[in-house]
This record gives sequence, C-alpha cells and structure tokens, in this order.
Amino acid sequence: MGGIRGYWGPVEGGQYTKSKPGLGMLELNLNKLTGLCYATEELLEDTGLLGVILQKGFEDEFQFLIQDAIMSGSGAGMPLGIFNSGGIVSVAKETGQAADTIVAENIFKAWSRLLPSSQKNSVWLVNNDCLPQLFTMSIAVGTGGAPIYLPSNGAADAPFGTLLGRPLLAIEQAKTIGDSGDISLCDFTNGYIIAEKSSGMRADISVHYRFINGEAVYRFQMRLDGQPVLSSPITPANGSNTLAHFVKLDAR
Repeated sequence: MGGIRGYWGPVEGGQYTKSKPGLGMLELNLNKLTGLCYATEELLEDTGLLGVILQKGFEDEFQFLIQDAIMSGSGAGMPLGIFNSGGIVSVAKETGQAADTIVAENIFKAWSRLLPSSQKNSVWLVNNDCLPQLFTMSIAVGTGGAPIYLPSNGAADAPFGTLLGRPLLAIEQAKTIGDSGDISLCDFTNGYIIAEKSSGMRADISVHYRFINGEAVYRFQMRLDGQPVLSSPITPANGSNTLAHFVKLDAR
C-alpha cells in the first residue's frame, strides 16, 4: 500500500531492508450549501411553528443534496462523488445480456471486485426500478433454481433484506435501471472522507431586507466537502482484477 513494504529477516545483526512510502495529499476545501425563503408577516402570525417547519424542510433538502453529491458530485463547488472519482470499479455487462436487465453474474462479479477489507462494512445501493428484477432473480441449481435476493423472512416481511449478506437499500440517488450506477456496492466507512463545520446547518432570520414588503427572510447554510479516499483502484498481491471500496454496475 503506497510503497510500504515489509520483509522477513534479517539474520541477527543484519541490515534491515528499507522501503520508501509514496505519500499523496487529499485536500478538502469546505463548500457552502445554501437555502433561502421568504415568509409574509401574515404567515408568521398565523403559523406558530413556521420556523420549525422550515428548519425541518431545509434539513431534509440539505440531506438529499449531500447524499446526491456523495454519489454523483462533480467536485467543483461540491463534494466529489464516487461515480465521478477514479477510485471506483465498473463491472461490465455479460456477453449477450439484454438491455435494462440484472442477472446473477452482475451481482457476483461486483462482489468479487470489492476490497476484502470492505466486505464487512459494505452496503448495496439500488434504484427502486431495480427491485422487481431483484425480487425474481435466481441462480440455476440443477434443473431448478434458488433465489438470489429475498426480503427478510421471505416475501411476507419488510421489503428490504440482504444481498450476499450485506444490507440492500433503495435510494433516489442511484441511477435508473440499465444506466451505469443503478446498482452499486459501497464501503463509505473506509472509502469516503467528509469534513464539515461542527455547527452543522446554520439558520438565520432577518426582518430588515424585505421590511417594506412585510416579509421575513429565512437563510440556511452549511459548509462541507468530501471525496473518496482512493484516487484509483488497488492491484491486489495476487489476482488479475483491481479492487476498490466502491463498485458499480456498468450500463447495460
């Protein structure tokens, strides 16, 4: 990893073998996420919890935008998303695979490209459009077959279970079925770093800016940045395929 090497030996009193780590810099510059809205004096007088409602609404909106940036952000004025980083592995479709389909081999190959150290922290992220095919996906066993994915305790239970032992979650930020990134296997614990001001989302209100209009101005902001740890996939000690913290299915 990064040129860090260890060696067996030396014999007693012998000289140690040196290695020279190759170090890089990961720089995070806090970007500003903002929101602004006006509220009339009448609305403020008639709605006692307006401030609370707006706070909760912008918290939800900011959470969506942050998650979207972590997945697909350009890195320009926002976090760098995993889909746009050089540290993600893409799994190609199978030969002859029909458009907009998911087959068991896609899932197995995605798992095989995840770093072994990331397996215990990984999560599958999928678009809702993928669920019908996941529910019916199976692998041939003799003349029959066995399901690849089923919700916990079968179809009668809650809709989200595990796929190859890891949690599966449907998110809006995943691409639609058949597009690159409709299904991804992610280890955010080890693979993504994010920095933000400890104050979180800041909320301010002013009655001065729109005073002659009888309106108050609510302003929300927070500062953060993030990017994947790896700038490129890792070549393992043995094996021909590169591995990474993040793996996605390519366009099909």
